[in-house]
Amino acid sequence: NNGYQQNNSGYNQQPRSGPFTQQRPDKQSCRVYVGNLAWDVAWQDLKDHMRTSGSVTFAEVMSESDGRSKGCGVVEYSSPAEAQNAIAQLNDTDLKGRMIFVREDRETRASSHSNSNNCSVYVGNLHFSVSWQDLKDHMRLCGNVDTADVLTGEDGRSKGCGIVTYQNASGARRAMGQMQNTQIHGRPIFVREDRE
Repeated sequence: NNGYQQNNSGYNQQPRSGPFTQQRPDKQSCRVYVGNLAWDVAWQDLKDHMRTSGSVTFAEVMSESDGRSKGCGVVEYSSPAEAQNAIAQLNDTDLKGRMIFVREDRETRASSHSNSNNCSVYVGNLHFSVSWQDLKDHMRLCGNVDTADVLTGEDGRSKGCGIVTYQNASGARRAMGQMQNTQIHGRPIFVREDRE
């Protein structure tokens, strides 16, 4: 089924930024973002885990240019209701020994911004006790931080991830290079470009 292939030429026009970016806005509400994936999780593992909440039409694990997993992925369901089911049922479930988080996929900006001009980074694997102030204090080592947000659920609990916006793109690039696997509250974080 072409829907599961990583290189479906029908809409993978920007392979480095993922096939979901802006080309298919009609499917936005059917997609979920999955974070904190174990490094050895493949798209098939992700699909098998996520199909318990509905019919999966596409699953992708994001990868670096060298092919290594970024520890996150995107899953597309056949309907928005199934995507909402996944967020409700599969957040904080175990996949290959790691607790994953599942949220709405909000990737809509990437293709309208040059990657080199992006001032924001996504920070994952945060300890649940990390506040926005802790995150800002840690990330300001790479440059002046405009905003730092820890993403929370409806109950106010941290989702274990956040977005940090620097005053310029060089700070964001430094953060992606220098802050990988540094620790906040005893947990190693991962940092990637924010593509939301």
